[in-house]
Amino acid sequence: MKVKTKFFGVLVVLPVLFSMYLFLTQVDSDITREDTQAIGQVLGPLFDRSEYGNLTFPEEVDFIRQVQEAVLGNVPVNSGIPHGMPREPQDLLARGKGLCFDRSRFIEKALRLHGFETRHVAIYSTSETSSAIESLLTPQVRSHAVTEVLTSLGWLVVDSNEPWISLDKRYQPLSIDQISELGSSGIEEVLMSQPETSIYAGGFTFVYGLYSRHGMFYPPYDRVPDINVSEFGQNISRLFD
Repeated sequence: MKVKTKFFGVLVVLPVLFSMYLFLTQVDSDITREDTQAIGQVLGPLFDRSEYGNLTFPEEVDFIRQVQEAVLGNVPVNSGIPHGMPREPQDLLARGKGLCFDRSRFIEKALRLHGFETRHVAIYSTSETSSAIESLLTPQVRSHAVTEVLTSLGWLVVDSNEPWISLDKRYQPLSIDQISELGSSGIEEVLMSQPETSIYAGGFTFVYGLYSRHGMFYPPYDRVPDINVSEFGQNISRLFD
């Protein structure tokens, strides 16, 4: 009986300790002084915009597009930063390169600095696997990282490789969840413009707040998945919607 009690005690304590570790080492969502300087350098006159809280939806879309285009234009080289190295906005500008997950982080910080709520979205293709779980656990499975920004009309996907956002033909925003339910034929029928990135048209699963599965993008570079706890928690609430 004592052995069983100790065993169940360990089963309870270990998840708690792991959760605490994830919280203490999570990807930081704060915007630093260096972030602000880099964002200002990229956005130029757009950086000082002060009326963002009173924008109409078309004005929100226009601002989001300009932020996206500014980041894509200033980090044009689609090349990765080595694991275990800093990859914040100032690092992308200094190197002049980054991949989708790096640019999406830049876009998110720029939008949050201007009062928008964002969440980081990791997308994994399911077209070559048998399930979403298998895709999440399979190394080198085709993947993508994008930003979702909360507009006055709902969540909008902002791509990090091309100047595409998820507006439908009625000029309404579509969330990544809604896009995942459309399928390839639905995407062609519904979206205002078609993304070049093919992962959207195939089957895919996605995770909020997951910045890497390998843990080597952000400190402490410990092989534990890089997540933001607040954003990651929205995956749980999604299951009950």
